[in-house]
Formats: sequence, structure tokens, C-alpha cells
Amino acid sequence: MGTLAITSITNFILASELFFLAGLMVKTPKARFSAAWFWGGAMFALATSALLGGIDHGFIEPADLSRYVIQRPNWIVVGVATFCMLLATARQFFPSSWQRPALIFGTIQLILYAVAVLLVEDFRIVIVNYAPVMLLLLVASIIGLRRGTGSWQMVVGILVLLAASAVQALGVDVFSPLERDGLYHVISIVGVLFMYWGGQRLKVT
Repeated sequence: MGTLAITSITNFILASELFFLAGLMVKTPKARFSAAWFWGGAMFALATSALLGGIDHGFIEPADLSRYVIQRPNWIVVGVATFCMLLATARQFFPSSWQRPALIFGTIQLILYAVAVLLVEDFRIVIVNYAPVMLLLLVASIIGLRRGTGSWQMVVGILVLLAASAVQALGVDVFSPLERDGLYHVISIVGVLFMYWGGQRLKVT
């Protein structure tokens, strides 16, 4: 079995896990637009991204077809996940007076990001968009540990995902045929589970 097939399978496994966890997250009673509500949206978006990635690596890329038609929607879905994470962070940690500015900023960010990924073929745009939000959530969660608003599960989940991203960025290919993208998915399988547990501790009102 080739590396693309392995990468595709790990994508589908990650997507299946995320859809399941997102379903559990949505099932939990919560108010609309609460931190937990936005977190459920983030997990569904991440699940969709993983599914699109599996289709890309498993079918589009091996057939040598244009990846634009699936890659760009995938990147935009990652932007939606980032938007939901930003608003979940704002709802969980920011004072009420900051909620509207956070929504306006997040909306503008999402629109500009979507335009950028449609026009420019550079994955670094995706990283530049989501990395600051992940780091903001990490810092807020660590500070919130003492205040009772953060959780160690969220901190661990973010750190695991950041480690997975580092492995991918460094091009770690020592487990052939599990190359860097596949290894990123395998590590992320652990990370998103902790992020789900952390999401269960977010405000529901």
C-alpha cells in the first residue's frame, strides 16, 4: 500500500473520530452562541476538513486531477473552524464588552482569509490564519486554570496538535509508508480527543 493510500486512510479515521466527537458535543445541552456551541461548530468543521483531505489524498491526487476544486474548499473549512475557535475563546474567556468586537474581527478575518486562499496557492496562509487563534486559546486556557475557566484537557489537546503540526512542518518521514501527513493525522487523533474533553468544560450559557 502506497504512502498516499496510508495518508488517505489516516485522514478518514481522523474524520470519523471528529464527526463522532462533534456529534457528542452537539448532543450536550447548551445555549446558542455559547462557548460550547461554537466549539461544536469547530469540531464539525475540522471533521469536514479531514474528510475532504482523505478524498483529496485518496482519489484526486493519485488520479493527477486538479486539486484546486477540493483543496481550496478544504482550506476555507479550516478557516471556518478557526472562526468558531476564536468565538469560543471569546465567549469563554473575554468580558461581555469584547464579544461584539470579537465577532466583527472574526468575520472580517474569515472573509479576507477566504479571498486569500482562493487567489494564492500557499498553505502558509492557512497556518498564519489558525496558529494565532490556537496560541490565544492555549494561553487563555493556561491562565484560566487558576480562575476555573480553563482546563488541562484543552491545554494538552492544543499542545498535541501543535506537536503534530511541527512534525508535519519538519517533514518527519521515518515511519514509511506513514509519511509526515499521515503521522500528523495519527498524532491528531489523540489531540482532538483531549480537545473534545476540554470542550465539554466550556461554558454552555
